[in-house]
Amino acid sequence: MKFARGGRGLERLAGPNAGKRESTPRKWRTVTAGRDPWASRTAEDEPWLREKRPALVREIAQQTLLFPATRAFTMPTIIGAEDLIHAPQPAILAPNHESDIDTPLVLLALPQSWRRHTVVGAASDRWYRKRSYAIAAGFWINTFPFDRGGGQRRGLAAAAAHLREGRNVLLFPQGTRGAGPEGYRAGVAELALTAGVPIIPIHIEGTALVMPKGRGLNRRGKTKVTFARPLQPRPGETPDQLTARLQDAIEH
Repeated sequence: MKFARGGRGLERLAGPNAGKRESTPRKWRTVTAGRDPWASRTAEDEPWLREKRPALVREIAQQTLLFPATRAFTMPTIIGAEDLIHAPQPAILAPNHESDIDTPLVLLALPQSWRRHTVVGAASDRWYRKRSYAIAAGFWINTFPFDRGGGQRRGLAAAAAHLREGRNVLLFPQGTRGAGPEGYRAGVAELALTAGVPIIPIHIEGTALVMPKGRGLNRRGKTKVTFARPLQPRPGETPDQLTARLQDAIEH
């Protein structure tokens, strides 16, 4: 995701790592290019689903229903998850994106100490069109609304706030499912540089066959989830440079 203006407003939410703390502005300045993906949004975030009791119910539902179903269809091989024990939190989890089943697969692969502190950026124009969608997504995979439009800043501002509060954020650096190598955008890198947090590159294989874009579950298939070493933002690094490093770590 590339933005037309600087990230001073984003720095206010990013916390002490980004410099002097300032109060959060009442309104985010919006620069719109093309159709506003929030135009069809009627639902808002449901933060009560992150409270202790709903979170406990979610963990039980995931372990008894969501994860067994995901495991049965994806038959995953998980590589590198044990190394996250030594990785710092909060962090940005950044997988490639081929299928709607990618998100529950990554959550399944995470150690519990990471999963219980992880929120998922869900496309606002898909998952927050109705409150029933928002509650379902928030309950099952702990989402918050994320605008994936090129001219908007609200999604990154929300992600920065979660990082400031100590939560990991799962975001797909590609603009949409099946975007390929050309689909990587700089929003994840900008967020990491502004908030001063590491990125965990994640490579997913095989999910496009299990659940192709625009279709439901198609077949069972073997998948693989590989966690790479954390990428630390470098002093003076630009979002484009960090995005190139992230893409290389995910794809190789």
